[in-house]
This record gives sequence, structure tokens and C-alpha cells, in this order.
Amino acid sequence: MKIETDITAIMAEHRKCTNYNLMTDYYHKVDMQEKFYAGNQWYGVNAPDLDKPVLNFIRRVCSFLTAMVTSNEITAFITPYIHTPENSRTADILNIAIEKVTESSKLPAAARRVVLDAIVAGDGYLYWYYADGTVKSEILKSTNVLFANPYVNDVQKQPFILIEQREYLDRVVEMARSNGQPVKNIRPDDAFMNSVESLPMVTLITKMYKQDGRVWYTQVTKDGVITPPVCMGYTIYPIAGFSWDYRVDSYHGAGAVEYLIPNQIAVNKLWAMALLHQKTMAFPKIFFDKTKLDSWTNKVGAAIGVIGNPNDAVATSFKANDMSQQLIDLVEKTISYTKEFMGANDTSLGNVTPENTSAILAVQRSATIPLENQKQQFAAFLEDCVLIIMDIMKACYGRRYVEMADNEGNYHMESFDFSQIDATQLSWLVQADNSTPWSESVQMQTLEKLYAKQILTDAYDYVQAIPATQLKNKQQILKKLQEKIA
Repeated sequence: MKIETDITAIMAEHRKCTNYNLMTDYYHKVDMQEKFYAGNQWYGVNAPDLDKPVLNFIRRVCSFLTAMVTSNEITAFITPYIHTPENSRTADILNIAIEKVTESSKLPAAARRVVLDAIVAGDGYLYWYYADGTVKSEILKSTNVLFANPYVNDVQKQPFILIEQREYLDRVVEMARSNGQPVKNIRPDDAFMNSVESLPMVTLITKMYKQDGRVWYTQVTKDGVITPPVCMGYTIYPIAGFSWDYRVDSYHGAGAVEYLIPNQIAVNKLWAMALLHQKTMAFPKIFFDKTKLDSWTNKVGAAIGVIGNPNDAVATSFKANDMSQQLIDLVEKTISYTKEFMGANDTSLGNVTPENTSAILAVQRSATIPLENQKQQFAAFLEDCVLIIMDIMKACYGRRYVEMADNEGNYHMESFDFSQIDATQLSWLVQADNSTPWSESVQMQTLEKLYAKQILTDAYDYVQAIPATQLKNKQQILKKLQEKIA
């Protein structure tokens, strides 16, 4: 497939990609789903006399799903297919380097945000790049990532990928000038977004494509080329994607929020009607005889003139019937059933008293069974991230020193040429421990039994296996144990 790099062809490809999203109403759906997640669920409703309450159960369900799929601790294990001293040394160095990248890039937090984006919008993307001597990551909005083939959701199978981003005009002009490109024709976009932007901005389109086994990129605006084609040196696209659920023949996934919106609207409307009824019917109504009174006043101590005998009844009060309890029951059942069908039952949400740990753990595990597909997809997403990190290291790190530890726990510096990394000779496994309070409790009980029976005898290994939430200052304790061993 021939890859076009001139501005006219790229802008035509951009129009085709955005037309696909417009035809599938993708932009409107994502905007609506984000509003409902945030709580702006009466957007565009013209009802000035109606209170607009929001019982936002969507947000809690999304938070629950994110917590059940993601993890606070992500660890990558690199092992060679053929165990030789040199291959084992390479794997050890990569494990240390990837661990540093995971910490510096805050991968657990970024991965959690990607999963949340996928739950709300259907897709989440994490872009990796090399800067300041290390590998960094940036979250991409799903509406800003455009695939060449809209029927395939595999990032690496795309002929090219377009990435939209809003940038300040001055920065784009400086980028073009530094790349030797003409800048006099670059103008800000005449879009409605400029009305809310403090400084002139322009839409920058980055096109990534593969050529001769390497990833290239070029950047353009509607007015000209900003960055001419540049070889990045990578062998795979530095983008890892996660979809909450797959759609047939579409690179866009299906989020959980999309199918919860009708239930949320029904709950909000019913609750608004209930509030309106209470406002209008909660207080008694006064009925008076207009043949005896011209008007009615509730002023304290005010004299009221009556035509006729004042001893005759001139007014009475009326209290309407109470609102049916069925409406409140319907609201509660709608919320309860929606959360239950999404797997967010009371036990998994922590709304129970843990009287029986084993029973609660069993129920909590059964609640996560419907999320097994998402967990496997999340594991595949993390493995893609590790592969991308190794690919960037190979292309950009070069030869540098790495801090290593020998068998006795002594640290020393070793020189390693990262350009010699061969991913085909390595295997990698990413462990994401999404532990819960109950699983941590069971883990602690197991550790205590192993230590009591002298199956586990090393104090360092014992402390290392304790969840960080169960032991304060865990790292300091491990450091002191290392010093004693040394």
C-alpha cells in the first residue's frame, strides 16, 4: 500500500476518517456519555420550573468496574526463551529498566485512566515516546485517534494512524520554523472552539505509518507541513489501545455507559416528578367562600372582613393524598437492578458487614466473573505497553549504565547496549494484582500458616509477600532486613 505524505492527501484522509465517525454518530455518543458520567445529565433540557435532580449511579458503577479490572501494582517479568548467561543478564537488565519506566511514567495511574476512558467512551489509548533520556507516556482521547481501516481494531495492523491535537499557534509556528518549513501561511482555525480558547490555537494532525520495517511520522495543519517525514526508529506503533467491549467491523469499542443512559434518564425523571409532587401537594390547600371573602391573607393578626355572619364557615383546608410508594420502589429497583446486572452488587461494593470472610470472598469472586474478558484484555494491553517500551529502548537508549545487584545484594554499575535487544528471543509476562481487602486477608492468613509451619523461613521473603496496605513502612523494613543480611 502506497503511503501518501503530502498535505493534500493527508487532509483528504483526515476527512474520510472523521466522516466515518460522523456517520456512526460517534462524536455525539462520546460527548453524551462523558456528560452523564460527570453528572451533567440534564444538558439541553428546557424546563425552568422543574427541579433537575441527579441520582448519578453511573459514576459509581464506572468507578467499581475500573477498580475491579485495573491494579495499583504492575510488574513485568522478562525471561529468555534460551537460558544462557548472556540472555539471562539481558533479561535482568530489562526487568530493572522497565521497572524504572513503570514508576517514572506512573503506568498504574495512566492504565486506570485508559480503562475508565474505555468504560465511558468505549476506547482508551496510551501513547509512548522518548524524552529527557527515558520513556514517557501520554493519554490520548479516543475521538482524537483515527485509524486508516475503520473495520479493524488492532493498532499494529493499521496502514497508518492519524492523531489530532489542539496546539497553540505560536508553538506550531516554532515547530515548523525549527524544521525548516515556511510559516507565513499558518493560521489559527476558524472553529467555534476558538471562542473559548485564551490564545490562538490550531489543529495539528500527526500521521504515523510503517515503511521499510520502521515507523515514520509527519505533522501537518490545514495550512502547511509542520514536520516533514521523520523515521522514529521503532518497529511497532508506540500506541497501546484498550477497548471495553468489541463491536463487529469497527475499531471503536462499546463502553458500559452507553447502555446505562436510558436507565439513568428514567431514574432522574421519576425523581424529578416525585419532587414536583411534594412541592405542589405536600402543604394543605385553603378553600374559602368567595361570596363572603374577596381575598385571603395569611398575615399574622390581620383583620379579615366577612360579608354575612362571621360564625359561619368561610374557609377549610384540604390535604391531597400521599404520593404512591410504588414510585420510590421503582426508582430503588431500577438503580439496584442496573448495578446488579453490571456486577456491582452490595458485597462487591463493600455494603455488607464482613461476618464471614470466606463467604464474602466467594461472592466477591463470583461478581468478577463477568469481567474476565476485560481483565484478559487489560493484561494484553499491559503486555503491549511492555513491548512498546522495549522497542523504544532499543531505538533510543543506546549504550548506558544500569545499576545491578549481585547474588549477595551488592549493587554495581554495568554497561549495556540496548540497541542489541531482540524481542523475538524474550518472553514477557505482566502481573497486575487487583487485590481487594478480602483477598489480602486470605493472603495474610496463608502467609502466617506457611511461616508457622516453617515452610517459609526467610524473613525477607515473608515481608516481601505482605500486601503494602497491610504493613506500614514496608520498604524501610525490607531495606533494614537487606542490611542485616549483608
